[in-house]
Amino acid sequence: MHRFALPFALLVTPHMVMAADDVSPVTMLDYGVICDIKLGGTEPAPDTASGVINLIDQKKEVDVATAFVPAHIGLSFGLRTVLRDETELNGAKMRIIHPPMGPDGITQQSWHAPMRGNDPLVNLYSFETDDELVLGLWTFQLIHEGKVLIEQGFQVLPQGSVAEVQQVCFGLSLTS
Repeated sequence: MHRFALPFALLVTPHMVMAADDVSPVTMLDYGVICDIKLGGTEPAPDTASGVINLIDQKKEVDVATAFVPAHIGLSFGLRTVLRDETELNGAKMRIIHPPMGPDGITQQSWHAPMRGNDPLVNLYSFETDDELVLGLWTFQLIHEGKVLIEQGFQVLPQGSVAEVQQVCFGLSLTS
């Protein structure tokens, strides 16, 4: 497993996508896995597989800072961002590009993600059904007016394969 860590790391390290003379109005606070979330309702999101997004506490912090995510029902992964100076960023959306999923083989999902003030914005994907447990590269992009402001890749790996997530989220350690 360790032999493959470097190539995957090169694929999924955090990076901002902006033209050289542009500065993103958004800062990445952190990214990774959140072990457990408490739902605060849902909101329509027609460009997602389920047609809705779960509303969660926007103050929720990442439990494990990593770009490696085990495919496990109940785990969530994503990013926390905040505006640099602006008071609002209306019309922003989160897009996730992933390997083909479900009976229709969808490869991307998106939803509205407006940002206001200095409040962090948490955008996650939660594994809720077996057909969502798709291994491979998942890319989160925060987009405004057609421009990618922040981009973060995650490598989704087999269940139980990410030791730190196993330990923090489930209290388990991997054995050889």
